[in-house]
Amino acid sequence: MTLTRELATVEEPAREQRPRLLFCARRPPFPLVTGARIRSHRLLSGLAESFETTFVTFEHAAGSPDGHVPRVELERLLPPGIDVVTVPGCGPGKRLQQARSLLWRRSWEYGRYRLEGMEKALKELSEQLQPQVIHFDDLGVAQFGPLADALNVYSAHNVEYRILEGTVHESRGPRRQFARLERRKVEPLERRVWRTMSLSLACSDLDAAEMRSGGARVIVCPNGADPVEPLPTPRRRREEPLRLLFVGAVNYRPNQLGLEWFIGEVLPRLREKVPVEVDVVGAPPRKLAGAEAVILHGRVPSVQPFYERAHAVIVPVLFGSGTRLKVIEAMAYRRPVVATAAGAEGLPIRPAGDYFQADDPQDFAAALETLALQIEQSDPELERMLDEARKAIEPLLWPRIVSELRSTYLEGAAAFA
Repeated sequence: MTLTRELATVEEPAREQRPRLLFCARRPPFPLVTGARIRSHRLLSGLAESFETTFVTFEHAAGSPDGHVPRVELERLLPPGIDVVTVPGCGPGKRLQQARSLLWRRSWEYGRYRLEGMEKALKELSEQLQPQVIHFDDLGVAQFGPLADALNVYSAHNVEYRILEGTVHESRGPRRQFARLERRKVEPLERRVWRTMSLSLACSDLDAAEMRSGGARVIVCPNGADPVEPLPTPRRRREEPLRLLFVGAVNYRPNQLGLEWFIGEVLPRLREKVPVEVDVVGAPPRKLAGAEAVILHGRVPSVQPFYERAHAVIVPVLFGSGTRLKVIEAMAYRRPVVATAAGAEGLPIRPAGDYFQADDPQDFAAALETLALQIEQSDPELERMLDEARKAIEPLLWPRIVSELRSTYLEGAAAFA
């Protein structure tokens, strides 16, 4: 195996300058169009302010479902001072690989990253750089840990087998059977990682409790949003359509199923009472039932114009784990949120106080109808809700989150100095 960048060229500054961090991820954090990639980017960039940082990831082939970002492009996009090492990753094609994985003991979702190149790279980098902290940013790379003589940290975006449980429940036919098999393979891997890492990061208290039950030492490192200027409260005339916004990668199964539920079950009920327009921003799905009822914008350079245009943000997520960045972001912009319990799960926000919660189609449509009337009448109660919601998510802004994580890592690194 040959690294895209020869390890011998990685310059090691004196250890007394700053502690060393090895940050490893199965996918580069670009483009910044999903919550997972945004989280990876914000943690990597923020930690690099206090650590001599080497970022190691796969350089997946063009056409790979994991995305192709060359090392030179990563070096251009990441903040100066982060050293980048890439190893050959996954090739194109998905269905054939999934079919072959039926014969594997490892899962398809994470087993395909069990490549010799990454294992060798991590071992060589660990021996050469002697990092005090090794951050495994997802389960795909955490399976290579822990490594000796360092604080090994697993950053869990979700409890992954919970996602698969939801897919089993909401799917049919071969997809359900495949998800059931994947779940049986993923849970033992997750639990082994929880037990063996020095520390694990959970996105919410709910995930943290699940991980602790599996033997993990856990702290909560929540998802966040970037600081933004609050928008004026939305206004709407009676004859004007209620403009709804969904932000998220629709090729992510929980998002796709939730949006299809909204389109098929909620939207027809709502349109009996209120004219509606729905904007969907994020990586588009291969197909989406009822997509003719919405506008799929795909990936966009900035989401701010869509928040400015929107009267409300919908989060019709039926299952999942972790937390939804889209909820935090909407509240930072002062946009009303209508969400299921699963959509708001794990966040420090109150139904009826900070957002509208609805879990069946009739209630979801009724909440949006009520919201449309409040916006039309410039209801002061809505103003209060938006201000309270923005206040509730103030602790969930990336500068504060990263600052607290830096302190934790610096304290942990001291033990290996």
